[in-house]
Parts: sequence; structure tokens; C-alpha cells
Amino acid sequence: MTKQEIKSKIAEAAVPEWFKTVETSFNFPYTNESRTIKGVSAIFEYVEQQIEGWKVYGELPTDLKRSPKYFVDIKNQLIQFVNTHFDSTTNTLKAYWQSLVVNTIANINSKPIQADSPYADFLFKIWKNKPDYFLGAYKHVIKSDDYNTNNRNFLTGALMAYEFELKDQTDIISRRDSEKKSIAQLRNEFTKYLSESEAQVIDHLKNLSTQYDDYVKKIDTLKNEKELLFQKWFDNTKDEKWQKWIEPTIKTVSELEETYKQKLKLEEPAMYWSDRAKKLNRHGWLAMVTVIILVSITAWSLGKILWNSPDQIYSSWFSGDKSAAIRWSIVYVTLISFVAFCIKSITKVMFSSFHLARDCEERYTLTYFYLSLLKDSKVDEKDRQLIIQSLFSRAETGLLKDDSSPTMPNDAIGKFISNK
Repeated sequence: MTKQEIKSKIAEAAVPEWFKTVETSFNFPYTNESRTIKGVSAIFEYVEQQIEGWKVYGELPTDLKRSPKYFVDIKNQLIQFVNTHFDSTTNTLKAYWQSLVVNTIANINSKPIQADSPYADFLFKIWKNKPDYFLGAYKHVIKSDDYNTNNRNFLTGALMAYEFELKDQTDIISRRDSEKKSIAQLRNEFTKYLSESEAQVIDHLKNLSTQYDDYVKKIDTLKNEKELLFQKWFDNTKDEKWQKWIEPTIKTVSELEETYKQKLKLEEPAMYWSDRAKKLNRHGWLAMVTVIILVSITAWSLGKILWNSPDQIYSSWFSGDKSAAIRWSIVYVTLISFVAFCIKSITKVMFSSFHLARDCEERYTLTYFYLSLLKDSKVDEKDRQLIIQSLFSRAETGLLKDDSSPTMPNDAIGKFISNK
């Protein structure tokens, strides 16, 4: 959540004044620093400034990483507090805010240091330039009793931190101390101004929200007035000429809608008949090719048999024993009969496929002819039933004897298609 979102949330709060006037103090006893900030949004901005300030240093030693983590934890708790309690009453806000201060802000066990503190810059430079002396300097700054005087580097780091603090006793540092006090005063004044500006921004956002609601109401009122004026104008324009124009127009639109509905109902059957016609034509041509191949094979085999017939067929026919000629005649007649039956069956399938394909093509054409009649002229109910009966009647296949084609009931199909 950003600072702007925090401000917007506070502007929508049940008691925004509490969020603008609440104060809290950040105490850093290890560096003898403290800061009092007024307003939740100003506190949030201060915490973000500390987080961003530590990010400027880049990589940090483990001991210094506790400081940015301290401020990150406060930021997360502030976001959770605003999201959860922005619509709470004053007493509830005070109770939960006190809990947040005690458990998070006042909890300085991690020994945090402000990012803009001179101690932060001092410790970071020692770690960067003379890392062996960092631990001693850090322990001295946080006033730790865990001193290892037997370690030369530790003692040197502590002396450097001690010298950093002791320099305040010199005249030069006295001047620095005065400048530091002046800077601290300016910082406090800036913090006070920041809190006041945050409160003003929240008030401004709240006023804008109220003005926006009023503006929306005015727009709705204007919209209703214009709609009423238009309705009055429309009612006044309904004269005789208007009626003469609107009634045929509505009738034409209704007829077009009905034609479109019929098209949607018949479009899928028409496409089915078109695809079916193409498939049946392919089957018919395949059957024709098969018949031609069978006839060719039969003619070739007949010539082969007659040309290469065994001599005993002819000799037995003119001799007293004609059994051999009779046996060969039976075999040949059987073969010819079987081939003739196959050719007849395939021919039947061929003519049936061509016949059904032509029937599908006619149904496809009749469908679009029927739709054109609906568009250009009025079709009587009897004619409609005849057309629908022709479209949805069963076609003769020619494969069976007495292959009748019973028609489907006119009333059921007609009602389904016409939907009237």
C-alpha cells in the first residue's frame, strides 16, 4: 500500500480526525535520539523514509540489518491497522493503536538506528573501510556490556566509537553540536509541517469525495430531467403521419425477424443436405469405378478361359463321356453368376447414391427458395406445410422393393419450424 492509498483510506474513515491528530514518539536511547510525529499518514511517510534511507547504503552487515527490519515491521503493522480499523470508533482505535505502539513501535529490543542518524553513517563507513573494527564500534554505540578487551580489533573499534562521541567536547565539535541542534530543530519543524500538510491533504481528499458525490447526484438529476423532456417530446410527436410511418416499419422489421428465425432453423438442415449430397456423389462415383473394374476383370477372365481351355473339354463333348465338359460349364456359369450378382448389387448402390445426392441437392435448393419466398412475399399456411413436408419427407433409396416414403406429420414439423 502506498502513501496515497493510506491517505485515501483515512479520508474514507469513520473518524478521520483521530487519524490526523494521533501522536507517537520514536525513541532511540542508544543514540540519544527521539522524534515525535503527529498523524498516521505522517508516521507512515516517516517510516517509509527510514526504509528508503537504509536502502541507499546497499548491502549491510547483519547487526545493522535489524534497523531497516524494525521500520519494515512498523510499516506492515500500520497498513494492517488502517485496513482493519479505518471504520472503527474512537475508543476502538485508541485501544488498538496503544497495542501497536507497545508491541511494535516501542519494542526496541533490536536496537534500531535511524537511517539519517550520524551513527548510521559512522558505523557503515567503518564496516565498509575497516570491517575488522566494526563489531567493537557497534557494541560501543549500542552501549553493550559484552566487551572483549582481549581482542585488539574489537578494542580498536570501541576506541574509534568512543573518540567519535568524545569529539563533541572540542570547540569544533561544539560548533558542530550547535549546528546539529539547529538541524534537529529544522527537522522537527519540518516534521510538524509535514503532519499539518498531511492533515490538510486528508481534509482536501474528503472534500473532493463529498463534492464528487454531489456532482454525481446533479448529473443523475439532469439525466432524469432530460429523459422526462425527451419522453414528453416523443409523446407529442405521435401524430397521424408518425403512425402511418411507424406501423409499416414495425411490420417489416417483424417479418425480417421472422425470416431470420426461419433461416436459423433451416440453415443447419440445408448445410447437412449439401454435405450429404457431396458425400453421396463420391459414393456413387466410387461404385461406378468398382463396376467398371469388375466388368473389365470379368471380360478379361472370360477371354482367358476361352482361349486357354483344356483340350479335354472339347474332346469329351464330342466323345461318349461328356462329364468333363459339363463340370467346366457348371464352374464357369457359377463364376459368371456370382460376378453378375456383385455387379448388379454395386450398380444398385451406385444409382441409389446418385439418386439420394440429387434429392439432397433439391432439398438444399428448395430450402433457400422457401426462405426467399418468406422474404419477398407472404406464404400461406397450406403452402408452408407442403414445402415443409417436401423438405422433411423420407426419400426412396431404391435398394429395397416397394421402398415407400411415408411423409412425416405436417402439424408437428410445421409447428416446430414455423414456431407460431
